[in-house]
Amino acid sequence: IIREADASDDPVFFFAVSLQNHGPYEPNRYSNPTHSVQAPISQWARDSLLSYAEGSADADRGLERLIEWAKTRERPTIVAFFGDHLPPLGPVYVETGFLKDNVAPRKEPTPEAALEHHATPLIIWSNRSGPVENLGTVSPAFLPYHILTAAGITHPYYTGFLGEMRERYRVVDRNLLLTPAGAATADWSRQKEIDPAIRDFRLIQYDMMFGKRHAAPDFFPETVDKVVAHTS
Repeated sequence: IIREADASDDPVFFFAVSLQNHGPYEPNRYSNPTHSVQAPISQWARDSLLSYAEGSADADRGLERLIEWAKTRERPTIVAFFGDHLPPLGPVYVETGFLKDNVAPRKEPTPEAALEHHATPLIIWSNRSGPVENLGTVSPAFLPYHILTAAGITHPYYTGFLGEMRERYRVVDRNLLLTPAGAATADWSRQKEIDPAIRDFRLIQYDMMFGKRHAAPDFFPETVDKVVAHTS
């Protein structure tokens, strides 16, 4: 697939999901583990945690192979590597004291708890400029902004509007807003007055996903012809 895509000068986007190290993490998933787990928890929990650790090491080696391959390419290449949620380790979290329940609560009591229980690793790397530095914690909605910026691509929405949003917030969650300086606004959606930038963010999302796409000509001009053809 990559060789065929390389025949074209057009940009190519691949989104791949690895399920090898997805939960549930049953004990003894690997017959020859290269790691060990030392913790005052049950044998089942240790074996489950070992399965996760061994799979994480595999994923790390896979990322290394991908980057080493991309380093040899003449074509500019961006790699974004991230997890979409904490691993479902269930009872391991409770036995280690990391969580009170098998899963993290959707609404956390403090911003610190929200970051601790919901943040996952993120790497954005370019074979031209190396890793993107000082990314910090970002909401998934901002990933296109950082990827396009690393690629040197500009776009009315993804680097324009989202770039302005990123300067105001680093986390946009249904229960929490965090600014780049770390200032938190909890339960923001229940307040009478909402930041106009967040209001516009929500309206554009709704318009493009469920509405009549009034924002398309200004923010997504490349889709206008397709929208007209679909509605005609």
